[in-house]
Amino acid sequence: MNDDLDALLHDDLLRPPPDFTQRVMQRIQPLAFAAPQVRASARAATRRWHRLRRLATTLGLVGSSVLGLSQLASYVFGLWLASAAI
Repeated sequence: MNDDLDALLHDDLLRPPPDFTQRVMQRIQPLAFAAPQVRASARAATRRWHRLRRLATTLGLVGSSVLGLSQLASYVFGLWLASAAI
């Protein structure tokens, strides 16, 4: 193999210059990661979807609770009928 390549592979990883972090941080624009401006109509639509999602979740929980309670009641009633028949 190539001796220069072997020497490079046996050496530690490349070391950045001492002022590397400061130079990179100076190049970052301060507003580059700022949140985009949202219009009032978009905010209202977002609120509407959140409200609709909360309503759907509540209705799903209530419906599944009613179904579960009816299943529980039918099970208990079935046990009661079986024990009464004995």
